Amino acid sequence: MFKSTYMTSAYPKYVKLFFVLAILIMLCHSLYIAQDILKPIAIALFFTFLLSPISRWLRKKRFSKWFAILLSIVLAIIVIIALFYFFVYQLYSFQEDLPELQKNLEGRIHDLQVYIAKNTSFSRREQTAWFNDKLVLIGQDASTYILNVFSSTGAFLADFFLIPIYVFFMTYYQERFILVIASISKAANQRKIKFIVAKVAMVSQQYIKGMLIDIIILALLNSFGFMILGLEHAILFGTLAAFLNIVPYIGVIVGSIFPILIALLTKDSIWYPIGVLGVCVFVQFLDNNFITPKVVGSSVSINPLAATLVLIIGAALWGVLGMILSIPVTGMIKVLLDNVNSLKPYGYLLGEEEKMK
Repeated sequence: MFKSTYMTSAYPKYVKLFFVLAILIMLCHSLYIAQDILKPIAIALFFTFLLSPISRWLRKKRFSKWFAILLSIVLAIIVIIALFYFFVYQLYSFQEDLPELQKNLEGRIHDLQVYIAKNTSFSRREQTAWFNDKLVLIGQDASTYILNVFSSTGAFLADFFLIPIYVFFMTYYQERFILVIASISKAANQRKIKFIVAKVAMVSQQYIKGMLIDIIILALLNSFGFMILGLEHAILFGTLAAFLNIVPYIGVIVGSIFPILIALLTKDSIWYPIGVLGVCVFVQFLDNNFITPKVVGSSVSINPLAATLVLIIGAALWGVLGMILSIPVTGMIKVLLDNVNSLKPYGYLLGEEEKMK
């Protein structure tokens, strides 16, 4: 009794805060060091949340447990292969127009050089020399980047075969995981622990399903808008912009750059790139104010400052995958914080609530 009282009252708040920060730093370091192991497990965890309702529905149809889980995984793989085939087909069609795009790019560069030479003291010869120097540097960086991409692609393909196995066993033993987590705590808290775990899973399912529906809607809106403008490969760039929207903030910008560049290279009027930009801005306005609140809802209510910080941390730890997972993981953490009395202030710090409950 004396020991527990001493432990709860001896340390001032700033010392406890120091310990919390130290634990977070060690956790981030561990996530970075063990990323090769943890990345496929994290992806599998989210697929488990996504596919669990499907496997439960199949079990209600009198399928055995293992067959229902296996069938849900097979269905997910079929969908992923279909999406991959769609992008490959679109990229093959885009590849046929590359020579024409390269010719148009050279013409745009020539016009830009003439304009700069007329309005500045920077001659075309000096511009060409400067451009060639930068091109060499870009080529060196690109070769390093391509090698990294190939190495990471090989690692991803190896992980790709592990992810379905992880998903199968995580889904098969999920009830056991919940019971183990609950049994670690006191008997009086076991019901609350089960409630928190179920709520975290529900938040993840809502977020993932909402994002998938959001991507489909954005792909249709973007493609329709680009087709009205007569943009080449409108479906490819409309769908690509929708998928890049998974990466918060940055994905929207990158997804808008590609169709604008294509409009600059394939159209004679400057109003076409402006029109493409207008489509991207309008669709993003609809997404932020109407589509996402209705489809995704407030399941992950993280304030912009916290979202920006976790995006930076996620990118530093796990790259693009870290950016994709940072928001839903933070939403899951917030659910945990909101349901533990001593941790509610930290949940309030992450969220958008006006008053702390």
